Amino acid sequence: MDFSKHASSFGAAADLYDRIRPRYPLDALRWAVGEPSRRIVDLGAGTGILTRQLRELGHRVIAVEPDDEMRRQIDGDARAGSATDIPVDAESQEVVTAGQAYHWFAGEPAHTEIARVLERGGCFVPIWNVRDESVPWVAALTEVFDGNRARAAIDERSLPAEQFGPLFDTPELKLFSWSTPHTIDSLVELIRSRSFYLVADADTRVALEQQVRELAGRTFGAQERFELPYVTYAYRTRKL
Repeated sequence: MDFSKHASSFGAAADLYDRIRPRYPLDALRWAVGEPSRRIVDLGAGTGILTRQLRELGHRVIAVEPDDEMRRQIDGDARAGSATDIPVDAESQEVVTAGQAYHWFAGEPAHTEIARVLERGGCFVPIWNVRDESVPWVAALTEVFDGNRARAAIDERSLPAEQFGPLFDTPELKLFSWSTPHTIDSLVELIRSRSFYLVADADTRVALEQQVRELAGRTFGAQERFELPYVTYAYRTRKL
């Protein structure tokens, strides 16, 4: 996989991404970042899905996102930057979050930069919404969505204790099960927001959309609306 090509593919579909990608369960956010009003950097903020939810909970959030088209979707304080160049002062933040973003970061240089902006005892919170592949039709959907590729080198389901390096303590993990409603058409829109789809040629895109429609048709028949189950993986690790 061309990592940089996939990582930079979302800007072209920023409007769709913002509209169709799932939000995060509020219980997960409350557990991960604590009570308001925390000073938070939302790193790799994308179109601001997580940023908005944190602000609605009463937190003071700076969104940091390298893609100009994605960042334009974010109201309020949104800054150009990356996991290795966070445009805030040292030890100025209580929490750094990364929603659906940590697997795009550059490993140890990112950990050092995240630690720089956190105050002592501050938390780094990588969080992912992961489709619940214990459900057979969802496992089949993932094969379509990811083009039968192996999962990324960083697997949000099993980060090792030493993942974040010597500047952070042993991470805590909590899982939150939930679901979001879909139709066949909205499920097709969801695949249109995936990096594998966005970098594919026209014929591959047509084939992917057809596979999604056929899978949903076999699974749900004439049922107009159905639930797509997720598990949210919320990690919390503190700066030493």
